[in-house]
Amino acid sequence: MTWKIRPLAEQYDLDVIGGRMSLRKPQREALSRLDKILSCVKLDKPDETGVLPQCKEKLTAVHELYPICTDFERDFFSLAFALATGVGKTRLMGAFITYLYTHYGLKDYFVVAPNITIYDKLRQDLGNPDSEKYVFRGLGCFNVQPTIYTEDDYRQKRLQDSDVRIFVYNIDKFNTEDAKMRSVNEILGDSFVGWLGELDGLVLLMDESHHYRADKSAASLSLLRPVLGLELTATPFVSKGSKQVPFKNVVYEYPLSQAIADGYTRTPYALTRQNLGSFNFGEEHIDRLMLEDGLRWHEHIKEVLAGYAMVHNKRLVKPFVLVVCKDTAHAEETLKYIQSEEFFGGKYKDKAIKVDSKQSKAQREANVKLLLTVEKADNPIEIVIHVNVLKEGWDVNNLYTIIPLRTASSRILREQLVGRGLRLPYGERTGEQEIDAVTLTAHDKFDEIVAEAQKGDSIFRAGNIIKAEEIGREKTVVTQQKLDFETNEDKNAKEDCHSLGIEASPENVAVIKKVKQVVKTKTVAATAAGADEKSEQEIARESVEELTRDEGFAGTYESNQEILERFLGEQTKKIKEEVMEKYIPIPRIGITEIEPPEYGFEDFSLDTADFNYQPADTKAYAQSLQDARDVFDLPGMTRFEPLQEPERLIVRLIRQKPQIDYRICSDLLWKLVGEAFTYYKNLHGEDGAKNIFLLYQKNIADAIYGQMMKHMTFTEGLYEERVMNERGSNYHQQYHYQEKVDLYSSYSADIRNVLFDGIEKGVFYEAKFDSLPELKLARILDKQGSSAQKWLRPAAQEFSLKYEYEGTYHEYQPDFVVETVDRRYLVEVKGMDKLNDPQVLAKKARGQAYCQIVTDWATAAGSKPWQYLFIPEDAVQGSTTFEFLAANYGK
Repeated sequence: MTWKIRPLAEQYDLDVIGGRMSLRKPQREALSRLDKILSCVKLDKPDETGVLPQCKEKLTAVHELYPICTDFERDFFSLAFALATGVGKTRLMGAFITYLYTHYGLKDYFVVAPNITIYDKLRQDLGNPDSEKYVFRGLGCFNVQPTIYTEDDYRQKRLQDSDVRIFVYNIDKFNTEDAKMRSVNEILGDSFVGWLGELDGLVLLMDESHHYRADKSAASLSLLRPVLGLELTATPFVSKGSKQVPFKNVVYEYPLSQAIADGYTRTPYALTRQNLGSFNFGEEHIDRLMLEDGLRWHEHIKEVLAGYAMVHNKRLVKPFVLVVCKDTAHAEETLKYIQSEEFFGGKYKDKAIKVDSKQSKAQREANVKLLLTVEKADNPIEIVIHVNVLKEGWDVNNLYTIIPLRTASSRILREQLVGRGLRLPYGERTGEQEIDAVTLTAHDKFDEIVAEAQKGDSIFRAGNIIKAEEIGREKTVVTQQKLDFETNEDKNAKEDCHSLGIEASPENVAVIKKVKQVVKTKTVAATAAGADEKSEQEIARESVEELTRDEGFAGTYESNQEILERFLGEQTKKIKEEVMEKYIPIPRIGITEIEPPEYGFEDFSLDTADFNYQPADTKAYAQSLQDARDVFDLPGMTRFEPLQEPERLIVRLIRQKPQIDYRICSDLLWKLVGEAFTYYKNLHGEDGAKNIFLLYQKNIADAIYGQMMKHMTFTEGLYEERVMNERGSNYHQQYHYQEKVDLYSSYSADIRNVLFDGIEKGVFYEAKFDSLPELKLARILDKQGSSAQKWLRPAAQEFSLKYEYEGTYHEYQPDFVVETVDRRYLVEVKGMDKLNDPQVLAKKARGQAYCQIVTDWATAAGSKPWQYLFIPEDAVQGSTTFEFLAANYGK
């Protein structure tokens, strides 16, 4: 059988498939390579003896395109694609299926999985439209969604003919001679394996294909006699003794080092201690040191992730630690130590789980499936202990720390270990270095990893070494607001007790303070920029729930419940007003359409060179059920009634397509369809043309539409920047620092690693600065008597302003926002050597344009105008006032 390019191929070219399926660069390249190969290699089915027709010619053609392919290594035409973990092999499978269906009409696909975990994942991603990772979402090339067959479906229901059939099976289901799949089935009239082997156009997709290189697996797959095998793996080699033998049929390799460089995964870091070789430490001592350092790093990452979730209003990612031991006895010893009081005071006693490699394969896989819930924030497990049970398919995205105890003896093993923690928890990199990292502790391999880091093909880089001695030097904080009640809290709480008519006992004072702190926390979280807005009633309700959950306060609260609930409601209103008053409102500008874009079509005549359809016989006939040669016509009967309005049928089909606005192109549309009908009428007469329009209506409509799209015209619209809204709150920021001092105190660290607190007029109590002039300006702004009422170090997402420089758009983040009694300012402080820098001037122009736009809006809205200040660093001195700076550097 020959598979030809189909009409759908033009509609679903590689760019369309790549766009609709959101393929990444390596996935697109893999699809492109398959397309190039199939453009010069004919698909053939191996014969019953397992011989592939023209095998040598096929291999020569592929080798000329991609010299790394030197052998198909199977009894059928099989190509391997080696893509790094985390790049998206399942989505690539879906792209392969879509391409082969739309371009070659191939409808049958057998997908093989190496274990239950991957089998379950493939069944969901390929067959469940409700799955978050369903790969065929948004595609319109299938009349109905692909039908999935799994388990014993072939025994219980008919394998009906449909657009696309996908059979998903675990290799163990048909890897043995006595497998049910090899038994004759009454419905099929053959065994399921035999039935598959007789299909004309079966495509075999092998996930983690390095598992199917053993003789038994290879022989089982050969029974299917596919026209094409597509192998996907992150590990394109097989072990033979002590050697790693690479695949010979790889046509595309996208290594882990490249995936990391391109940002499709997290970046691996190595956590080590220096100079361990000079100490005579035993294995047990090294194990404990690695565990302790790894868990200290884990606690740091927990803090960073919690801060990021709060600042960016993202879901909380709960990190966990993977400890890999050399054997089951070692794992048991490690678990006992982790659960002991000796290890961080028993903190992890109920937070560790061990997966025993002595369990049966089915038990281990069941445990790995249970471990998938380790991603959930309410799962208490923070430490998972394995014994080399790092199975593919365990696609967790919250593994941040890996501690291999006596196991990471080679570079390959280290890369395999790190591969378990490469997936990005938010689907893309955040720009936060530690959140976009996975860390491997390797104290005893420090020298080896440092040496690896100097090599171009290593997954580690020279700058990606974390020294255990330095953990804890850097701390993390999320900016907070200082409210009035937090000054002299005890005194204020006692006064509140008296005003409420309750005794100012230590218990009541503690509850009053707790009420205010809980309300503040809830209010700040609900009012910060980017947060889900909540009413005062919702904030109060959540505050009550938190108070009553705390056993230390629940009793006292409930004994004064009515009074305290009223007090809580009043405090919610008061604190919300105070919180909102501390923010600086920020106008947000957006693009408004003044004149819409216009598109239309040039007038042209239809090119009928490829219009080769012929009329079909429309006579009806009868055939004997006993003798197929006994056929006779049924006079006066036709199978199709001739169309009364053939052109209208085609016009209706084209009108349903994208970019077709009937009001704009109706004249051209009727003209082109009329030309097509006239063309066929001249060749075959009117009835023949009507016959062709009926039988090939979709193909004719697609062909005319395709030519129209080549003659489409487009005129850009006119747009204007306008203020869309004014956000009344500001974004909190997460700061990393090594030293914390008061705003006016001296410091010893690099200023970029110093957190300054004690800020009075700032929107937030803490801030960081990039230079001494910025710190000096902050001190000027924060002085008593300064004209500045409030000031802010804006977060990156505060304005979302972009400026153009050298043909590329960049994000602009001003240094300060300042508010006085009658005006608001964007402030930039620049070094004397940067005042005339072209990129700095581009930022300046963008800031000035923003201030002009929002001032025009503010004048009409009765709000404060905005002004841009561009201040040279030499002008910022201790004796300078903000009034002076505003008067002299705002032109």
